[in-house]
Amino acid sequence: MKQPCKDCPFKISVKYALSPEKAQDILQGITHDKAFHCHKTVDYSESIEGQVTSESKLCFGAVLFLENTVVSGCRSNVMFRFGLMRSEFKVSDLRKDENVYQSFEEFLLSVTY
Repeated sequence: MKQPCKDCPFKISVKYALSPEKAQDILQGITHDKAFHCHKTVDYSESIEGQVTSESKLCFGAVLFLENTVVSGCRSNVMFRFGLMRSEFKVSDLRKDENVYQSFEEFLLSVTY
């Protein structure tokens, strides 16, 4: 079964320090049809914000976070539906996951400084 990477920012066990604005931007994006790519597949060579490339993959931790927090799960996001169509993950991979944040509030309280 597909898993988030070991240092995914959506995993409860991983400690990230994001500005409140950045954390809100991430939540705003994934709940409004924007893609969120795995940090391991983004090119950071020219910017701390990173550049998505043709090799970038969607963040599976974000997929599971949406499964945990949104009624329609990741299928509520057009870009994540495209990920399903491109076989980045399968419907059978979708599930509630206790290792991933269970609410927007929990995510914001844990990852912001």
